[in-house]
Amino acid sequence: KSRFIEMFGDPIRNVKGWKTGKMNDVAPVVNYKGDFNKCKVWLLNLDMVESNTGNIIGYNYVTTDEIGNSTCTFDTTNILYSKLRPYLNKVVIPNEIGYATSEMVPLQPVRGVLNRYYLAHMLRNKSFVDYISEKVSGAKMPRVTMNEFRSFEVPIPPIELQNQFEDFVKQVEKLKFEMKKSLRELEDNFNSLMQKAFKGELFN
Repeated sequence: KSRFIEMFGDPIRNVKGWKTGKMNDVAPVVNYKGDFNKCKVWLLNLDMVESNTGNIIGYNYVTTDEIGNSTCTFDTTNILYSKLRPYLNKVVIPNEIGYATSEMVPLQPVRGVLNRYYLAHMLRNKSFVDYISEKVSGAKMPRVTMNEFRSFEVPIPPIELQNQFEDFVKQVEKLKFEMKKSLRELEDNFNSLMQKAFKGELFN
């Protein structure tokens, strides 16, 4: 998060003076029109999305017959933004095509203008979350007022800088993955040693 602020500044105050564009122009809401030619497709519900990180907690695959009407479709060029209870901060960068609950809005960053990693992190930024959390309607189930969302002026830094940020994010994700893998291996080795110790096999 601090790297985002360091590179781009606060997205609400736009202190770096980047040019801006309305969300509706630079990342319009779209539905994937391609073919789902698989037996089972990914169906993403909000409870499967981790707050603040957008990590997927679990993948649910269903047949197209099992998908209800209240859904949207997306592909790997989209970002999924949850309009329900925006303070929960659920923004996903999908890694495959699928269906999602209609509480999620599929955004299509305009190529060469907005990088989806930049946009996702801007939407997750605390300043933006605080700002948009006030632009809601509905007391029990507060949802973002889409007119307000669509008209938000998105700061647009040079695409080269946005792409550099994507490289940084992917590098961090790779390191995290490798660290988790190493920890799992250590844990497995430790458990194996403990089992041998209990069986008296270590010193035979």
